[in-house]
Amino acid sequence: MPRFSGRKPFTQEIFDRHVGEMRSLLNALELRDLFEDSETRPKMDMYETCDDIIIEFDLPGFTMDSISLKVSGLTLILDACKPKEQNEGKFICVERSYGRFHHAVHISGNVDPGAIRAEYRRGVLRVICPKSGERLVQIKEI
Repeated sequence: MPRFSGRKPFTQEIFDRHVGEMRSLLNALELRDLFEDSETRPKMDMYETCDDIIIEFDLPGFTMDSISLKVSGLTLILDACKPKEQNEGKFICVERSYGRFHHAVHISGNVDPGAIRAEYRRGVLRVICPKSGERLVQIKEI
């Protein structure tokens, strides 16, 4: 007869949720590893309000057509492209970035992926991720 170890039973539901979160994190890390040397990551801020998680990317000088935003599981993927500007004359200093921009961001699990929306104003892409409610783990005494 097996002895009682004193541990609480681990339910399949909790296990599946944790495995899903780990897969999502690994997917985000894989996407970061796919960067080419010519790609750069735009500056980003992420903050939380009572109702939303908000992610802001600095993308000055981009057009709406050159920005692509996708959600894959719990990973937000930003792809953008800014062509090099053609100027007459010789550059003395070049500090502005151009080329392909890529950023993969893991979003916390309490976000509703179907309700994510974005707006682009004054060179800032603002992604609003509404929360779907607190993630509650049921604890059951046996």
